[in-house]
Amino acid sequence: MKLSSIREYLFYLLIFIIPWQTRWIIRDPYLGGEVWEYGRISLYGWDILLVILVIISWPLVWQEIKNVKLKPRFNPADGGVVTKATKNQNDPPPGHYEESASGGRRGNLKRLLRFARNDNFYVYLFLLLFSLTSTLWSGDKLLALVWSLRLLEGGLLWLLVRALKPKWAAVCWSLLAAGTLQAGWAITQFITQASFANKWLGVAVHPLTQGGTSVVMNEYGRWLRAYAGQVHPNVLGGLLVVTLLATAWLYANRIKNHESRITNVILLFCYLLQLSGLFFTFSRGAWLGLFLSLVFWWWREKRNVIARSEATKQSLEVAASAIRRTRNDNPISSVIIISALAVIILGIIYWQPLSGRFTGQSTLEQQSIEDRRGSIKQSGQILSSKWLLGTGIGNYTAQLSENMPGLKAWRYQPVHNIFLLVFTELGVIGLLLFFGLWLNAFLRKPFAISHSLLAAVLVTAMFDHYWWTAPSMFLLLWVIIVGIAPKTETP
Repeated sequence: MKLSSIREYLFYLLIFIIPWQTRWIIRDPYLGGEVWEYGRISLYGWDILLVILVIISWPLVWQEIKNVKLKPRFNPADGGVVTKATKNQNDPPPGHYEESASGGRRGNLKRLLRFARNDNFYVYLFLLLFSLTSTLWSGDKLLALVWSLRLLEGGLLWLLVRALKPKWAAVCWSLLAAGTLQAGWAITQFITQASFANKWLGVAVHPLTQGGTSVVMNEYGRWLRAYAGQVHPNVLGGLLVVTLLATAWLYANRIKNHESRITNVILLFCYLLQLSGLFFTFSRGAWLGLFLSLVFWWWREKRNVIARSEATKQSLEVAASAIRRTRNDNPISSVIIISALAVIILGIIYWQPLSGRFTGQSTLEQQSIEDRRGSIKQSGQILSSKWLLGTGIGNYTAQLSENMPGLKAWRYQPVHNIFLLVFTELGVIGLLLFFGLWLNAFLRKPFAISHSLLAAVLVTAMFDHYWWTAPSMFLLLWVIIVGIAPKTETP
């Protein structure tokens, strides 16, 4: 097998294994007699694979940098213009650019800077530099350094995307495979109301009657929320929203292209399996994220149909007729209808636990609301003195333990809003850079699926912190942000 094929397949394998929690725990700290999860330092399987992939792909990365064209050589004697008359036999041929005015190293540095500038990558580089600098004032410097390295992994992933140019359809199939397996696990977990521990999969047992286990509880009973292979049902919910959108993209484009019906049936089956898994997480933020991202996608597709009609100078009647042909022109409509029917059926069957997530009358639901309000107040207290530079990346719960010593480790929870969390950890400077990264991602990606994925992450990030605190989801966030998106709307 060629090395180029090995690189490509390893990249798709990387996407597939990101959700899996297999890890080697390097540091296992304790607070209040309990393991401090947010202070753990671990080496994940995908960390190793990413490093291997970067090493064997570095020649391609370097070639991408060397292919960047520099500005023409400035020649003061000729008015700054490079002409045939000013060239000698050692000059580059017409239309080419000079290596460097003062040596290859300087030219390579210029190429590297222009390489980063092409995708406005400077914002990320400033964010990375600031997070590394935050180790100087963070309480747990080693933890801040580790999370800065995780931020560095996002940049390495960006370099791999630029060098390997992965096929978006293959990336979606990798996400589909990972999401379908996690969803099948989640469905089994909910139906049996049981979980198991396995060190090789990085999962712990979640007893239904044990305090701290995520459950739905009301006057009808107590139900275990689906974890699958994730640390929390909400994390599984965010993951499945991403894999559902990837599956929907595969299905929608096959419908557009009138491709194999058998494959479409398989895609629908996988989609419904993932949707069922999402339902059993009982994650309201993930539900809302999927709904709004699908509606946003449908709206984008509808606009595209109108734009195509106007571009061909069709009449308004023809344009309206084109919009009504949703099966081929906007197949995301059928995805929304199928999703709605599936959720209605599941809601009727499991209305008892479902009602517990909407009435908000149970003790657990009220406690959850109070905890979230309390975390916002705690964040405000920290920001009152650290609003400019923050606590240091990854040091939110470490700062809480200093402000409120003596509590159990599980009581130190990050604030359930990623932007407020970034503000608290990296201050106003880091928050502005993070906002700039998001703005750049939205402006740089013109396609509906790209914006839908970003919208899904944005919605779920408003109600939880796992996109910033769970290492696997942190890397998946960079998969979405750094540029893995279709060059066209069809595979």
